[in-house]
Amino acid sequence: MTTETVTTPRPRDVVLPDGAGTLLLITLENGLPPLGPAMRPTTFGPEGLDRLDAVLDRAAARARTGEIAAVAVTGTAFMFSTGADLALAAGVTDRDEAVRTLRRGHQVFRRLGELPVPSFAFVNGAAVGGGLELALHCGYRTLSRGAPVVALPECSLGLVPAWGGAWLAPRLLGPDTTVTLMLEHPLSARRMLSPVEAHDLGLADVLLDPTRFLDRSLAWAAEVLTGRQTVERTPPDTFAGQWDDALARAADLVETHTHGAVPAPRRALELLELARTAPREEVLTAAEQAAADLFVTPEFHSSLYAFQLTQSRAPSHPARPDTSLARPVRGVGLIGDGEDGLRFAALLLEKLRMPVTVCLPDPAACEAVTGRLRGLVDEARAAGRISDLDAGRCAGGITAGTAVDVLADTDVVVAGPGADAALLRQAEGAVSEECVLIAVGPRPAAEVAAGLKHPGRLVGLGLPATVSAPGVVELARAGATDHAYATAGALVARTGLPLLPVGDHPGVVADRLRGTFLGALLDRAPEEDLDTVCAPLALPTPPSVSARLLLRAGILARPTPPPTTTAPDALAHALTALARDIGALVADGVLAAPADADLMLLASGEWPFHLGGVTPYLDRSGIAESAGGATPGERR
Repeated sequence: MTTETVTTPRPRDVVLPDGAGTLLLITLENGLPPLGPAMRPTTFGPEGLDRLDAVLDRAAARARTGEIAAVAVTGTAFMFSTGADLALAAGVTDRDEAVRTLRRGHQVFRRLGELPVPSFAFVNGAAVGGGLELALHCGYRTLSRGAPVVALPECSLGLVPAWGGAWLAPRLLGPDTTVTLMLEHPLSARRMLSPVEAHDLGLADVLLDPTRFLDRSLAWAAEVLTGRQTVERTPPDTFAGQWDDALARAADLVETHTHGAVPAPRRALELLELARTAPREEVLTAAEQAAADLFVTPEFHSSLYAFQLTQSRAPSHPARPDTSLARPVRGVGLIGDGEDGLRFAALLLEKLRMPVTVCLPDPAACEAVTGRLRGLVDEARAAGRISDLDAGRCAGGITAGTAVDVLADTDVVVAGPGADAALLRQAEGAVSEECVLIAVGPRPAAEVAAGLKHPGRLVGLGLPATVSAPGVVELARAGATDHAYATAGALVARTGLPLLPVGDHPGVVADRLRGTFLGALLDRAPEEDLDTVCAPLALPTPPSVSARLLLRAGILARPTPPPTTTAPDALAHALTALARDIGALVADGVLAAPADADLMLLASGEWPFHLGGVTPYLDRSGIAESAGGATPGERR
């Protein structure tokens, strides 16, 4: 039986500057390390909710006597809260029990908006699901630029926002933005918001740098309390003219993305329709009833398996690098052209502000690669993933040269697909003996390393060509030393993307899987019919979109015109091909287990959570057995 990881609210008084009074600061802690393999999100179950309720009891009493001027809630490290404890939710089979917990959640959280003094959420880190709803109950919100994600992803997990979001969000953001947050993003490959995007949507009143975030938040709260800072709110009545178009768009999103195959988005749409005119209590009751119904559906439990897999598979992988053996990386070199190497270098700039030195012998090529790298930084800024200031810092971290001497001080050199053997050998001679080489591209790592003086310093890396989600970073050890493998793994881990060890293999394994499935579809159905053929799966990324991407990238070849066949036959043919390919990858040691294929396709937004991962679905449907694959017991 799963026990609750109890979140404890730690209250302490903070005397605010400029005579603003005393603020009661409540820090949410779960007693586990904020980083590392034992890390668990800050979540709420029955006991955690009771503890927060007791703290708010005392806060309300002190507010009434004038002891405190405000209350604020914050988290620890890069975690604010992710809401309900889903590990506990997996064991809920009784609907009445689910109703009690859901009701308790919104009863406790709403108290933050009903205190006799102003309330603040200092959103220091990830605020997801019920964690974001907790923040929405507060009167004011600050948000750290270092927060990993902000989202209401419940529909992608087979649930609906049940702790106040369905009522609060439309009144704060308007119905159209709420549709984007509650339906469009969860249904579009489970898209999350960056802090800049969350602020621009109106979820936060102010965006602050992560350095001294708490101190800056307290100072801002003092300005609000003393009247030096005014926060304007759009009256909810102003949004009245948006509702018809917003609900029509929501209905279209639900039909387009789910084709009636998934219940949660439809229930979320019903809540938004109700929130248009119904009183608060009616909407909150309807939300808890909808969530309780969904808690006992197979779609939720399948989604929970998929969610837990995406959280746990990479950190617990048997071949994961021992990052304690890694050496520090302070600067990275980039040799060779090609989009894959550029994408990884841009990722390091965006996520880590890592200085990047571009080196190509040809001046024109060197200038072109440097310009493209700066362009990727501009794309990140335009998409709201980094601020204008950070974009300037990233651009300032890019240097270039045509002689390999410019790589002398780098700790890692990324070799793009265009780096030939001669350039690799020259780069190897210019760097220290401890410098690690990372080969990004279609060639197997062992093949790239063959021409090196010290082949054990090279690790292979694969980035999937995804549309809406970043996917997993594949790391192929080949013959790399413990030091090289650990250093490359630690560098990837710092970006926050999931890392999946794979056997040495041509190309990117995730792209091979997607190519196998889509190629088999195109064998039996024309490109314009792919979305219709796959409608029963309710895939988060339309297969026609994925097919066009892989065709442009040369990963998928355009086949001859397909023969006439039925949609079910075409889909069964493609799933059978996928089952066989997963079996082959496991048999060849490229994947350690079928669960690796699940993680790859879930993380890249190519497979829906409500089906619980591709291999459980192939097992349940009988396709794995008919394709000659393993039995379900052998698959896990």
